[in-house]
Amino acid sequence: MKVRDTIKVDIIKLKLDVDNPRFAELYNGSDNQDDLIEYLLNSESATAIVKELHDSQEYYADRPLWVIKQKDGNYLVKDGNRRLSAVLALRSPTKFGLTVPRQTVDEVPVIVYDTEDEVNKRVRLEHIQSSFRGWDRIAKALEVYKMRSSGASVDSLRELDSEPNQLTKLASFYYAAVAVGKDDLKVLLRKGRGNTGGKTIVFERLFTYRTKCGYDFSGKAGGYEIIITDQAQFDSYINAMVELLKADTDITHKTADTEKETFLDRLKPYGFTPSSKPSSGTKGKTTGGATTTATATAPGGATQPTTTTPPSPRKSIKTTPKYARKAIPRAVDDLVKEGFNLDAVFFTNSKVAMSRVIFEAVLKYVVENTEFSLGKKLSDSNYFRNAYYNGHGNKRPVTNFDKLKDLFTELVLDTGKKKAFVDFDLERPHQIIHNYNVTAVPKDATTICDNLMPLVEFLLQEEQDLLNSLDKNKL
Repeated sequence: MKVRDTIKVDIIKLKLDVDNPRFAELYNGSDNQDDLIEYLLNSESATAIVKELHDSQEYYADRPLWVIKQKDGNYLVKDGNRRLSAVLALRSPTKFGLTVPRQTVDEVPVIVYDTEDEVNKRVRLEHIQSSFRGWDRIAKALEVYKMRSSGASVDSLRELDSEPNQLTKLASFYYAAVAVGKDDLKVLLRKGRGNTGGKTIVFERLFTYRTKCGYDFSGKAGGYEIIITDQAQFDSYINAMVELLKADTDITHKTADTEKETFLDRLKPYGFTPSSKPSSGTKGKTTGGATTTATATAPGGATQPTTTTPPSPRKSIKTTPKYARKAIPRAVDDLVKEGFNLDAVFFTNSKVAMSRVIFEAVLKYVVENTEFSLGKKLSDSNYFRNAYYNGHGNKRPVTNFDKLKDLFTELVLDTGKKKAFVDFDLERPHQIIHNYNVTAVPKDATTICDNLMPLVEFLLQEEQDLLNSLDKNKL
């Protein structure tokens, strides 16, 4: 049995992989390493790794890159591109718009594989199942599609995602849509700085109205591939969506959820008119015209939309809480973002369960880190003692969050805010977490998180503003 050793390689001999499955389809830049670093920082969250490296002041030996040695003596990184981009960016932080000090790592640990097939197999069998959850949805879809096309079974794909068929639909739609929208569409689908990207979920929400947009999906026998029923209609739809989303960056999936089929009316000023066919899933569904299955090499044939004045941007729908408190721990910030960014349809139970995790983590952080007098935190007050100690005066092994919530709620001065804390029920998410017989529906997830958002914003307001909102006489 072979045992692979970790070796150290000079940083200048390591090359980023433009064909990395996580981002190859979405990246539309050059092979230049600086362009790849810029992309990974802005669109693949490599800036978070920059922060980790800056905070720890070291590159951990237990995080080797997986590489293949090339004929020119350099090494192609097959796994760990984000880590390498972060290390390279720290060598010239100002070049990439980073505000951290310059740091240099001369060598990093790597594991060298003999062939690409060998390392790809290793990635899929040993690594991708854990890292896959961190991929953007479109990247997941493209990887599942690639694996499915290579003969992977649906059962094996379910180990990566519970709904591989939905990802297959998304990937086949992507290939057909990018043939029309090209790089402009890729920019909209991938995540980046600000709110200009990450629009994949908007397109998915509109799958319901696909027959009005010139396409449909095959069933199980057809492998859930996209079927273009009207190429001109489909081209017009994609071009109009690209122009709309570029003009109104505040549009999110919630916009489509709220407006439902009337969302398509937004596209009329950009040259798209919905078909008169019933939407998919409604009675009287019809099909018409010759059908062709779209593939990655499908011709574009894109038509230019009629030139008109675009509509005024509509008010955005807030999907995540905004908070003003400074120096929030990354662990807390990540929990909040992860929970609120979970899709209510595809990750219903997870989103409901995360609502309790978010509430408890934020509340605990605030109580244990807010000073109500010089050097004295809220948790130091005897007022909160019963949340941390049992009746015998012994410290509880875990915080009693029901008690902590009740005690904190009693401090809130504003009656409306107080009622919001009282009404936020921790029991429903608790059942989702601990009772497999209890499940949630998307409406539950959306409602719970909508109710949670103002509580998080209240808790994470400026520290002094929070204290002014509490009855400190009780402390």
